[in-house]
Amino acid sequence: MNHGATAATAQRGSATRALILAHRGAWDQAPQNSPAAVRRAIELGADGIEIDVRRTADGFLIVVHDARLGWRRVGRLTHDEVRNRMSAGQAPLLGDLLDAAAGQVLVDIELKEDGYVDEVVTLVEQHLPPDSYVFTSFATGVLAQVKRHAPETRTGLLLAPRAARLAARRLRETGADFLLPHVSLVRTGIIDWAAGQGLASWVWTVNDDAAIQALNTDPRVAALITDRPAGALEMLGSR
Repeated sequence: MNHGATAATAQRGSATRALILAHRGAWDQAPQNSPAAVRRAIELGADGIEIDVRRTADGFLIVVHDARLGWRRVGRLTHDEVRNRMSAGQAPLLGDLLDAAAGQVLVDIELKEDGYVDEVVTLVEQHLPPDSYVFTSFATGVLAQVKRHAPETRTGLLLAPRAARLAARRLRETGADFLLPHVSLVRTGIIDWAAGQGLASWVWTVNDDAAIQALNTDPRVAALITDRPAGALEMLGSR
């Protein structure tokens, strides 16, 4: 994988900069959450990618962010119906996207909802080398299921802007290995609090130049998830 990035990365250690993860792949020249966006992230030298997983009405595990396309929920559409509502290359099968990333970059797999956790974990184990992926989610029950299925797999708890006050309880419920606060929470002291719990922070979605530079200087921040991986890598250089 690029720059030696692995799922075991909990603290910055001796690395000269934080990991740079391309949010939904690098989609400056490709549709987001597409194999082309994965290849673009690899081409740029990103340390990892972040992708979103859902399941269609006909049982396919696909990579797509939004819960609804128009007024229809993704879970109530077939895979063909989803693809017909999106740009060419979007909503790929999870297995196909994992194959594009395998051995090249760290993969942050966000589980968007419950109901198919074990199925996703099994598929990921079949496609990616050990220690090359993490599972993240806003849902505490989902992360707890990942740990039951694969106790050694690293998991991260996503925190939305309004959820910071619940972080302690949610961490206890999940057993997560690291915290992913939204960039707007940085000024609340959440990174310091996480470090006090022995947890590194992976901050999302960091797109502002000043924020990228400032957070990169903080040794408690292990990763930056950004929509601008090309710009971040240009500013911060290689690990």
